[in-house]
Amino acid sequence: MLRLLFGEVRSGDLRRRRLLAVIQGAVTSLGGKLVGVLVSFLSVPLTIGYLGSERYGAWITMASLLAWLQLTDFGVGNGLTTAVSTAYGQDRPDLVRKHVANAMAMLTVVAALTGVIATVVWPFINWNSLFGLTDPSAQAEIGPAVAVALVIFLLQFPLSVPNRIYGATQEGRIGNYWVIIGSILSLASLLMVSQTKGGLVLLVLAISGTWLLVNIVNAIWLFGWHKPDLAPSLRDIDLPALRALCDIGGKFFLIQIMALVTMQTDTLVISHFLGAAQVPSYSLTYRLFNYTTLPQSIVFSYLWAAYSEAIARNDTAWVRRTFHINLAAGLGFTTLAMIVLVWIAQPFVHWWSGGRVTPPSNLVHWMAAWSLISACTSSMACLLAAAAHLKAQTIYSAFATVANIVLSVMLVERWGVAGVIAGTVIAYLVFVCGPMVIDCEFLLKRLTRQNLSRAG
Repeated sequence: MLRLLFGEVRSGDLRRRRLLAVIQGAVTSLGGKLVGVLVSFLSVPLTIGYLGSERYGAWITMASLLAWLQLTDFGVGNGLTTAVSTAYGQDRPDLVRKHVANAMAMLTVVAALTGVIATVVWPFINWNSLFGLTDPSAQAEIGPAVAVALVIFLLQFPLSVPNRIYGATQEGRIGNYWVIIGSILSLASLLMVSQTKGGLVLLVLAISGTWLLVNIVNAIWLFGWHKPDLAPSLRDIDLPALRALCDIGGKFFLIQIMALVTMQTDTLVISHFLGAAQVPSYSLTYRLFNYTTLPQSIVFSYLWAAYSEAIARNDTAWVRRTFHINLAAGLGFTTLAMIVLVWIAQPFVHWWSGGRVTPPSNLVHWMAAWSLISACTSSMACLLAAAAHLKAQTIYSAFATVANIVLSVMLVERWGVAGVIAGTVIAYLVFVCGPMVIDCEFLLKRLTRQNLSRAG
């Protein structure tokens, strides 16, 4: 059983090998999630206890801002997953090597250019106004803290490639081992910072710096020992492969923009209209309800790689069956978990934050509604991403994004922090859920027709 769950998959049966890779990824990811949950639960009382509500809210908002910078990869990371998975399914190791070299080169250049642009615009940004800060200690720390976080973030940009490779080649368990190591070490760093009562700068340096070191060691191990044949080289940079990667990545880039606008503007809207001190209520409730979609988040990247490989091998029957099972199981788990959290969310968040935060009941109810929507759309988005079937998704997602911004701004002053998630729920119900169901069924029918055509 241990060899089955954690050992290298060597089955000659492609379907069995694919399934075992998903199971291994899910099991080890669950272990990583449990460690992450422990770290998250311990970090909240530790950080909010010595930072206070306003500086803690600034830290959360800063993370949202950095999430925006993930857009600067122009979808290369997600495009790499699909491109490598497809090449892997076509038994083209030469093409895999070219995709890896192209991605590393692009991400390195983009990180450097982003750093130059940030240096130019930095003097014109009023961080205190942007974060809605009134505490003098928070105002003094926010600028240096953002600078440190940005530098570390950009250094990690090309280091995202190794975990993409693990997932795309159906070795997700290895990437999860590195995540577990990083989580444990970041908790140790947090404990040391909390004992010294360090401020925002030291907190960012300790946690983000720890992850940077782990990712550097991860890359050295992958390219130096585990898969030296994939080590990026200038001679492997290939223009046709680069154009193919950019084509796939460009579609993901548009969807990334809309997803980030939809979700990462929430804390900014709250900070601007209600103040940074109101962010923890929203953030902690959102993090708690995120666990209702745990099965989808665990298997997402592994199913993505498995779908892409199966599509490349024309195994449409396996794709269809697996998709419907994943959708039904995910919705079932989320429904049960959501019912439980609706009852316990308020007292739990109050206890979790050390009595400093109690979310309003309307926020809890809207978060429950968002959980169901997220469970449904996550399963469908996984299939669409694996097939690079993204054109229609960019259209209906664009309408949802615009509607979400307008509704969030309109509702935040009327309903408080619950207004921003209410805007997201309404926008997705109107513009995303129905069209995405139709889009997935259209894709499955197209793949079936292509399979029959090739067989004929």
